[in-house]
Amino acid sequence: MRLMDIGERRKFNRKISEEAVIEERTERSRGENRNIVIGIVAMLIVLAFLYFFVVTPTFVMKPNVTKLALASPSDIGGEHLNWVLNEVGAYKLHSYLLFGGPPVIESVITDQNRRFTTTVRDNYPTTVGGAANNPDIRFSMNSADFMTLYAAPDVLAKAQEMRKSGLIKVEILKDEFTMAVKGYKAIYDSLPA
Repeated sequence: MRLMDIGERRKFNRKISEEAVIEERTERSRGENRNIVIGIVAMLIVLAFLYFFVVTPTFVMKPNVTKLALASPSDIGGEHLNWVLNEVGAYKLHSYLLFGGPPVIESVITDQNRRFTTTVRDNYPTTVGGAANNPDIRFSMNSADFMTLYAAPDVLAKAQEMRKSGLIKVEILKDEFTMAVKGYKAIYDSLPA
């Protein structure tokens, strides 16, 4: 067996050093890639949570709001509006995360010049007579159209049809971000313009 001379030993040591450096860089690169993948997965989970639980709440149970009899347009009251708004998805609305007020909807019966304020708390709409102080959105229609909507077997489909034909007017009164985090996207999606 022959002994290595100093030149051969240096080449051998350099080759071993280069292989160690390459192996270390490869391992470091794998670690960085793993961290990037974990970060992307975490972001996707956060975005999915925000979408399904905040922007368009999917897993919210629709409360049972009683449909009261409505004989004439002059009888339109808060309980009737509660039922209609619940049917079009108001139960999916919620407060602006940890701060901000609850969702506030103003409904106007134009030919009677009557205004109603609906506040959604714990996914349940509550309506009182009178104009809202600072509503998020305003729905306007005349009493005959409200009667038609209220009597429809499929309120959501009828509301969509009436919105497209201009019988129901919708005014968005807050910025898009506020509307999204309060869950109004659920109503946007159910009542396309």
